[in-house]
Amino acid sequence: MRTTVRSLPPPSAAGGSGADLLAAAHGIGERLVREAVWYRGQCNWIGAEAGATAHRALGPALGDGTAGIALFLAELHAAAAAQTVGETARAAIAQALAHADDVPAVVARGLYAGRPGIAYAAARCAVLLDDERLLRRARRAIGALPHAAPADLAGGAAGAITGLLALARPFDDQRLVAQATRLGDELTAAARHGRAGWSWPAADAPPAEHGRCGLAHGAAGAAWALLELFAATGDARHRDAAEHALDYERHWFDEVRGDWPDLRGIERREPRGAFGPPYATGWRHGAAGIALSRMRAWRILGDERLRDEAITALTTTAAHTDRALLASRGSFTLGDGLAGNADVLLLGADLRPDGAALARRVGDVGIGRYATSLDGWPCGGGRTPALLTGDAGIGLFLLRLRDGAVPSVLWPGALPA
Repeated sequence: MRTTVRSLPPPSAAGGSGADLLAAAHGIGERLVREAVWYRGQCNWIGAEAGATAHRALGPALGDGTAGIALFLAELHAAAAAQTVGETARAAIAQALAHADDVPAVVARGLYAGRPGIAYAAARCAVLLDDERLLRRARRAIGALPHAAPADLAGGAAGAITGLLALARPFDDQRLVAQATRLGDELTAAARHGRAGWSWPAADAPPAEHGRCGLAHGAAGAAWALLELFAATGDARHRDAAEHALDYERHWFDEVRGDWPDLRGIERREPRGAFGPPYATGWRHGAAGIALSRMRAWRILGDERLRDEAITALTTTAAHTDRALLASRGSFTLGDGLAGNADVLLLGADLRPDGAALARRVGDVGIGRYATSLDGWPCGGGRTPALLTGDAGIGLFLLRLRDGAVPSVLWPGALPA
């Protein structure tokens, strides 16, 4: 094994803030290229392990592995025409595809942790790198998804549904829609019914815990996946199940705060009003992810109540983002940091136009503070190159600020072919 040190030519850009954004993204890409560990035409990286002080070689996943890094580098290659970046992107996605079967069965179906996400990254890289063979390999990477898995978007059935439906377009494969339909039936059957609506037990939670709100591991993610399935098939069963999930989150909505609680660790014997729950500020568990679910739900169903909920969630996300900028601390990542919240504000700019200006301010502040810092961009824990938890996602956010046509990985049900 060897670590190569490669240099990149400076990016070409017309000047102004677009040049600054491209230069900052290019700086992140250069660091990733320089730190890649190569072996037989493939490459990987070492990153901090979530929740621990240890460092390890990355796995193949979209969210925290080589597939996500490959996706960013391929987008950077398309923006900056840097050959070495493209070569590294190709080697990184080759590494992810070679190890797709190593993903643990419990999360193999998920969009961010499992094989559908690896396949999506490979399909997008195939387009950006103009590689037809890579597209065929992406289709094979999905394989037969296991039955035993959680329900959530990040690592379970909801993520599989959104990933399969997104991939059905570039692959022109209705079998993926049929597979997503079976998973939708399974997701609906796994719902926990209550007077407030439907929720799903989290994979890492004891049975006594409340079903969670939020996109990555909560009812919003299940609702989103089921609505994407309804949009693809017209089957009202999936729409009805999604509306039960939306009802569950409405039950928990705090009108005073304009926010939804983070129910992790709170048992069902504690009903609403009996405790003071915390409120998450990021995309995974907080208002930012709920904003995305409501924006997509409104576009699919046309219900003005969903539009109002989306605007409320965007307003709360903007407030969280503004406070975090003033505090000059915390994470800048896509998963739970400033880049993720700002990316959501970009996606919701048609509903809350001032969100785009705040997102641009996030980019400007980040470049001013961190673009030339020896310590790099803050990732909340130990530094990692990954997409949701580290450098690659921050770089992708900067590219999206420069060019809104670059797709967001936080918008899984609406990923372009």
